[in-house]
Amino acid sequence: MNILVTGGTGFIGSHLIPRLIAENHKVILLKRSASQTWRIKKLLKKLVIFDLDRLKSYRELFNKKKIDLIIHLSGKYLKYDPTISEVEEMNKVNINHPAKLLQEATKSGVKSFINTGTFFEYKKTKGKINEHNQRQPFNYYTATKMAFEEILKFYAAANLIKAVTLKLFSPYGEKDNEKIIPKIVKTLIHKGNLDLTKGEQRLSFTYVEDTVDSYVKAIEFIDSPNYWGYEIFNIGNPKTYSLKQIVKILQKFSANRQSVNLGMIPYSQGEIMVARCDSSKAEKKLGWKPKTDIYAGLAKTFRYYLEHEV
Repeated sequence: MNILVTGGTGFIGSHLIPRLIAENHKVILLKRSASQTWRIKKLLKKLVIFDLDRLKSYRELFNKKKIDLIIHLSGKYLKYDPTISEVEEMNKVNINHPAKLLQEATKSGVKSFINTGTFFEYKKTKGKINEHNQRQPFNYYTATKMAFEEILKFYAAANLIKAVTLKLFSPYGEKDNEKIIPKIVKTLIHKGNLDLTKGEQRLSFTYVEDTVDSYVKAIEFIDSPNYWGYEIFNIGNPKTYSLKQIVKILQKFSANRQSVNLGMIPYSQGEIMVARCDSSKAEKKLGWKPKTDIYAGLAKTFRYYLEHEV
């Protein structure tokens, strides 16, 4: 299958692309010319690559290459208080670009579209979060992701393309962005100093290779001749772990245990204290469930940064 991947140079994409190649798919990478490709450097020769900013239009892309499926991973993320220019950039990257891509894809006969969402889209609750939970965007970034999803639903409802959205819960692992787990790991490795909250936040931390498995399962699901329409799947570990527990596990892998200081800063306004994934729908319909124990996943993550940071 010819699969176009957006955001393939990022964290999830850098783990997904080698898996797609191993599954004998032809991968077409859509990126910006300035994108950092260090995560997939060894794979570049195996990819067909298009630079978005060098295309006259998306039509040019589809005229040059037949594409069966699009996996949309790219996005512009800012957690809090974006400026006007950052709002415009998020609108452009998270809504306008994928909407234009989708429009040309449907005109060019692309059959399927796998979208990437986030648990930030759900209203905060202490209970399990399933696909029917009320939605309430956590921040402006989340609102833009939800806006594009509505556009995708429109195309699927019009039978112009079949689609799914995978809503990811706290993926972590090697080659991650500058999120909390890499910050903790790097602090322990470099004997730095990191002040954190009390660490009572409980999230469904999900190892990246398990997350990648969900995309492979979604390809099989969406490619079925019996499937047509739109579905949402929560992708996350049904078990939650507190940030405090994560710190303690990572400290076991390091001789330096005094660098991370819990309880030194207050929680952010609107902090998500609990986000527990109910992934039973994905298990039932996709045949997906996480396989990697939190200790094993964090050990692999720590080992990666130890090898690449020292």
